[in-house]
Amino acid sequence: MKTTKVLLSVSLIISMWGCSMKSIPEEKAYENIDEMIAEARSLTDDLSIDDFHALMNSDSAYILIDVRLPEEHKKGFIPGSISIPRGVIEFRINSEKVWDEEGMYVPEKNEFLVLYCKKSKRSALAALALEQLGYTNIKSISGGWAEWTAKYPEIKEDKIEVGAEMNAAAEEEDSGGC
Repeated sequence: MKTTKVLLSVSLIISMWGCSMKSIPEEKAYENIDEMIAEARSLTDDLSIDDFHALMNSDSAYILIDVRLPEEHKKGFIPGSISIPRGVIEFRINSEKVWDEEGMYVPEKNEFLVLYCKKSKRSALAALALEQLGYTNIKSISGGWAEWTAKYPEIKEDKIEVGAEMNAAAEEEDSGGC
């Protein structure tokens, strides 16, 4: 009898625990990262390399954010961009400290934000995350840094000090990545 009560109690606890566990709704579970990126791209806006080049040479106001890792940014970036990695953009986009370090102000929710990464995968995910935070005017540079340097190799800067060694994470990024 005592064993039966214990088994019933354990069964009840397990069934209650199972019912209270949260899970991703089936329609939001992705088969793979490519499917997730494809959805993010379908829900956000892109800006071609040429359109960004034209924007860069216009009088239009925008804030350019490089969502690659800091090691990638140091090796080369589009002039005027600030580094806020994809993995922390949701936490840093509204941080006065981050923007003060760049000599800028925290962007308003309606300001024009242009994002880029290596191949425009992380920037699509970052754009979607910022839209979910209420930012309304965001575009991701289609093709990212890879296409930018292929088309405009002379328009870039870097923060690598002469004689500085690259770390393993920075070297790994050359082998592929997003």
